[in-house]
Amino acid sequence: MRALTDRAQLTSELEAAGKRVAAAISGLSEEQASAVAIGDWSAKDHLNHMCHWHEFRAMEIMRISRGGQAAFPPFSDQQLEVVNRTFVELRRGLPLAQAVEDLQFARAMVIEAVANCPEEALEESRYGECGIEAGIAHDNEHAETIEAWRKGEGI
Repeated sequence: MRALTDRAQLTSELEAAGKRVAAAISGLSEEQASAVAIGDWSAKDHLNHMCHWHEFRAMEIMRISRGGQAAFPPFSDQQLEVVNRTFVELRRGLPLAQAVEDLQFARAMVIEAVANCPEEALEESRYGECGIEAGIAHDNEHAETIEAWRKGEGI
């Protein structure tokens, strides 16, 4: 990863990842999106999972922009499992439309934070678990997982 990344490039990549996620879930019914069929999660669980990480990420960018240190250092595998499981379970009952809107809003908060942060806050090494570039890769990874599930199911 680069030490400093162009703000416009980050924004473009965040938006592209968002479009890929949107395309991956496009046309799914509430029932299809809510079916636990991708390991222990549903497609909607994946959306809720990405959402909570973008919410954390937006706050980290703002925190680092104020001169603070990352509040989310790299997690152990056990910590990561607990955080992911907890937040997915808490949001599981949300309707698909809200999960989609919440994710779009959380990603928009990240994009706004990127647009308004000082240049040094774009330095990926300042982040622990919630890096900006890591968020782009994370969205693309989950989009790929949903795409593969849909292909395998013929949906």
